[in-house]
Amino acid sequence: MNTSDSDPGTPTTRSSSSTNTIPTPNAAALAVAEEYALVASNPRVQLIAARLKWRADTAVRRIKDALPAPLEQQIYLAIAPQQGESGILPESLAKLLRMFLGDRNLDLADLASNAPGRGRLDAFAEFLGGCIELLKILTEEYPGVALTIEHAGLITLHYGADNVDVLIEIVDSNLEELCQFLGISSKNSYARKMRICIALIAGKIIPDNKNRGIPDPLDLSDFLTMPSSQREVYRRMISQECPDYLGEDTHGMKSHSSHNGELALLKELELL
Repeated sequence: MNTSDSDPGTPTTRSSSSTNTIPTPNAAALAVAEEYALVASNPRVQLIAARLKWRADTAVRRIKDALPAPLEQQIYLAIAPQQGESGILPESLAKLLRMFLGDRNLDLADLASNAPGRGRLDAFAEFLGGCIELLKILTEEYPGVALTIEHAGLITLHYGADNVDVLIEIVDSNLEELCQFLGISSKNSYARKMRICIALIAGKIIPDNKNRGIPDPLDLSDFLTMPSSQREVYRRMISQECPDYLGEDTHGMKSHSSHNGELALLKELELL
């Protein structure tokens, strides 16, 4: 999801709605239906190719390379034509699959109602629906605010598919305080400030808290009570990876060297 850095102004007010439901075709449909055949002549493949500006044979190759398991290929064909808001790539679906399921690929046998893997498949469908809902919310209500697919996955894992907007609303409601806390210059656009705060919280602060056994941040006080030493670590991370976001008070940190490239998560944000 490539977005503009222009300040979008006040985000659009959203009416309450349930999380997207991801269609999960039954075993027979996935096994035999032509609509899920990974071939260039399949209208679903052609729709994906047209939206992503690929040739149909390129779409087939990209899907096969990213998703070698047949069921995972077919899940992509099942959801991609209906989820135009996100334009999710096969590589993005692969990242979410591995984030949620680890190295184990989904198998057609997992579709059986009594299969050991059916629960994992259903849970992943809910997780995927939450990720897509989050990206849709950002597209419609926070133009210019981009997330990587990994950050969307991390937020959905931590807050749940039914609460994917919790972190976005926390940041939006307390943006100036968080920027002051992290040393991010107020001269940056709304979209830039949102992006860097969300990236840092989703990619570093939440995982660090999990490793320390600390609950996920749920309001501004959870950030403001952070030890000053920990805050300075995060300010230094921003200075090393995204120096243009910083205020003058953190200018002196820009000469610090990066630590083993671990801060790559704060590079230019773009949905793959």
